[in-house]
Amino acid sequence: MRTYNVVELYAGVARTWEPFRSWKRAKLGLLVDNEQFAADTYRANFPTAPYIKRNLRWMKPYELEVLAGGKVDILLGCPPCQGFSDTGKRDPTDPRNNHITLYGRYVEALRPSAVVMENVPLMADSPLFTRFKRRLERCGYKYAIQVVNAAQYGSCQTRQRLVLVAIHATVGAVPRLDAPTHGGERSYFSYQRQHLVSIDDYPNELLGMTPASHRVQKTVTVSRVLGKEPIPVVSEIFQGLPSLGSRNASDLSHVAWPSSKKMIERMSRVPEGGRWRGGEDHFSHAYGRLHRRGLARTITTYFSNPGSGRFWHPLQERPLTLREAARIQGFDDSFRFQGAMSRSSRLIGNALDRAIADVAFRAVQRCLD
Repeated sequence: MRTYNVVELYAGVARTWEPFRSWKRAKLGLLVDNEQFAADTYRANFPTAPYIKRNLRWMKPYELEVLAGGKVDILLGCPPCQGFSDTGKRDPTDPRNNHITLYGRYVEALRPSAVVMENVPLMADSPLFTRFKRRLERCGYKYAIQVVNAAQYGSCQTRQRLVLVAIHATVGAVPRLDAPTHGGERSYFSYQRQHLVSIDDYPNELLGMTPASHRVQKTVTVSRVLGKEPIPVVSEIFQGLPSLGSRNASDLSHVAWPSSKKMIERMSRVPEGGRWRGGEDHFSHAYGRLHRRGLARTITTYFSNPGSGRFWHPLQERPLTLREAARIQGFDDSFRFQGAMSRSSRLIGNALDRAIADVAFRAVQRCLD
């Protein structure tokens, strides 16, 4: 059986590649990122992984093929999203936005059998994304696009991302993304109503449907279908972690962040699932505590800062640890972080939730198997 050569650009810690690792027909040809710390962290976990630090603006497609050991069959990439992010400036002139065009040029030059791209939902409204789709069509690709909510596929996190999977006409298959598998009949804690509610009664609220997802639903599919499997809650994801301060906890990067006395006093008055309401200039989940029977909101690069979201532990007086955030993102405990906690938190926050990566992988696998 043919083996497919896989390359991931803008790789970070290679979360889009992760589900491909267990597919016998996939071979990692190359990972590329411009951040040395990301490359060092990944190689510390997978020493033989072919990973280079390189600015893609200065690479040529033929160099990529040479470094990947031959033709690229599957191209994966998550170009920078900061210029489109709903939590950022949403600046259409942000120079990082042009990486979508750059990614399109690599696709056009390499003509892989399969292409995967992930980004924030608001990218769907960008003219750059429209031009990217037209380029795919000119190159002979059929594609499937959807805003995927990680919780609807088995994550405890309501992270929403735009996922595109394109398959070249020579493959003879049309991609489709899985229907949601999770939802179930459980009750979940509502951060808005402050009590347990049925997900059937309040799906948008519990799934954290963002304004961005609502804005792009005329352009791309935003599935509101609920699957039959129960969505895991925060307490289930944290289950089995060693006690803080133990050697096992330290080995897992399950270590408390330093917090100011003022912040600890402030958050100590916040009940489980509640939030501090001492300031009106904060968005709805800032200075919020998670609930053991609730779902997590999107893990960002600033999850150590309670003012950036609902990142305070359900019961303890501290923000989430690196390992707790990594578990929410779907990292196995076997993946180890190193160096400064602040640098590792950026890798975790920028990573693709494993549940979303699995959706993209299965769409590619169905077409190429």
